[in-house]
Order: sequence, then C-alpha cells, then structure tokens
Amino acid sequence: MRQKMHGDLSIVQHRHYKTFFNRKTGFFMRIEEKGFSEPFWSEDGPELLDISITNYCTRNCHFCYRQSNKNGNHMSIEDLKNIINQAKDAGVLQIALGGGNPNQHPHFIDIIRIIREKGIIPSYTTNGEGLTDNILLATHKYCGAMAISIYPPYNRYKEIIQRIASFNIKLNLHIILKNDTVHLITNWLLNPPCWLSNINALIILNYKPIVSSPNEMVTDHETLANFYRIVSECKTLKIGFDSCCIPGIVTWMRVNPSLIESCEAARFSAFISEDMKMYPCSFMVHTDEYGDLHKSTLKEIWQHNKTFITLREKRLDGRCINCSHKDLCKGGCYILPEINQCRYYSNDKI
Repeated sequence: MRQKMHGDLSIVQHRHYKTFFNRKTGFFMRIEEKGFSEPFWSEDGPELLDISITNYCTRNCHFCYRQSNKNGNHMSIEDLKNIINQAKDAGVLQIALGGGNPNQHPHFIDIIRIIREKGIIPSYTTNGEGLTDNILLATHKYCGAMAISIYPPYNRYKEIIQRIASFNIKLNLHIILKNDTVHLITNWLLNPPCWLSNINALIILNYKPIVSSPNEMVTDHETLANFYRIVSECKTLKIGFDSCCIPGIVTWMRVNPSLIESCEAARFSAFISEDMKMYPCSFMVHTDEYGDLHKSTLKEIWQHNKTFITLREKRLDGRCINCSHKDLCKGGCYILPEINQCRYYSNDKI
C-alpha cells in the first residue's frame, strides 16, 4: 500500500486497485486495474473505522442497541491514540465517532484534533446535546461533517440546526425508519419543514431490533413500496440511506447501480467499542464475536480474526441465488437477516 497526496486528494495504491478520496468534499472512488475485478475487500486494512469513544448518553432511548446511559464509560485517550496510530498505518481514510454521545467525551476536541493531525478525516454523530461553541468551532476546523440523530419532539431541532449552520458545518440528519416514523418521513419528503433547509442530507437508517421489539420494523410491502416510491420522486431534499436499507432500495426503487454499495462490514469497514473490542459491525456488540485490541493489533484482527474471515466468506458464498438483485445486495444483512426489506425474507419469496 502506497499513499500520495495531491492537494486535498488522497490516492492510495493497493494490490490491483486504487482509491481516491477528497478530504475536503468527501468524494470517494475505487478503480480496479485493467484485467482485475472490483475489489471485494481491502486486504491492507479498513478504509473506514466506526469508533464508539463513549457509551455516555442522557437520552436513554428504549430502542438504543448500545443501551447507552448516564453511567456509560468513556474510552481512554491513551487507547484512542493507540487506535489512531494503527489506523494510520493500516490506511484508514475516515473515522466516524459515535457512542453514546461522542461530543460529551471529556477529551472530545483533543480526539478530533489528533485524528485530523494524523491525516485521517473525523466525523461524528450526536444527539444534539452538549454542543458548546468550542466544540462547534473545533468541528468546523477538524471534521469533514457531523450528523444529528433526531427523535421526538422534532421541533426542538430547528434552533439546533440553525446554530450549527452558523458555524458553516456540513450537517446531516439521521432518522430511523420504523413503523412510527415511516409516515412522518414520507410527509417530510412531500412537504419538507423549513428547518430542513439548512442540512446537507436526510439519512434514513433501517431499524434494528437488537434490544427492542421487532414489531417496530416496517415489513408491510405496500408501505415499503409507497415509501421508496416517494423517495424516488423527491426533488426537494438530498436523501441517503445506511447500507442496511440496500435490500429495500434494490427491491422497491430503480437506482443507478453505480450509486449502490452493499454492506461493507469486514470488507472495507469495522467498528471499535469504547472497551477496545473490534467487530465487523457495531450491531454485533452483544455477541462474543470480536477481536481484542488489548491483545492483538488492528491489522491482525482485520486480516486474521475468525469472525472477520467468516463474514467475508459468507458474502463470497452468497445466497438468494434466485434473486435478480443478488449482485447489488450481496444477500443483505447476515447479522440480522430479519431487517432485510425484500420479498426473500417473507412468505412471498423472490
């Protein structure tokens, strides 16, 4: 692996392909060498790390799969520095900080500064609380973007969004697609509230019933078809999805395949918890399938840990062999297959 910089553009040469990443705009692309297929995974190390630097949060949401609360622990600054040094050597391009509420980590500003000084672009997702002027100034200086996870009451975010916009920060809003939000999101797409005018994009996250009821999932096909149709027709908002929505997107929408990226867990991304456990995906935190960064290096876990290898093998073996979308979706979620919003996981199988 060799990395070069041309202004804001980072060019990384891997075996048989290159990655291009613009640190200013967030533009990213992989290009394989002539005669080679699209890379299935990054052998050198993850391109993206999702790091929980704290499990502290004041909201106590019943559906929070991390079960974050006021008693949540913070990652030590020493452990964080250790991760960042290893991430730099592994070719990590971006680090997404989460929690808990990451900006309430006592060393948050130092953390995003350290990440940026290593040439890695930090971002973070917050619940909107604890955003002091100093934190927003540091966000503008060091971060590529930030996101707010929004929950009722939604009108409280108007003032928060306007304040963030005044710091000239690229802001996304994250909202979970559930039975009690699907119609709300649909209404926003048809008639966006004025306070959405100051955001970059509305990012829709598929609901994961890890510690809460599966009854909150949107499974009705008529509702899903109508929802994705309205998304397709929306011209007033920029809309994004997490990769957990890919089965729904390929089933219910017509999207340019070049814009679709199936789940990258263990292929191009990984999750690290505040207690230094490294998982392919954050939704595995209630399992014993992880690598311990107190005992192994980031690269050792990425390249040789059984959990990471097994998940890659499952994706390579494939499933849904009779589905016309299998090459784009690659089987959807293997960790929580019940969240896949397609006919394969219903009585009306494709």
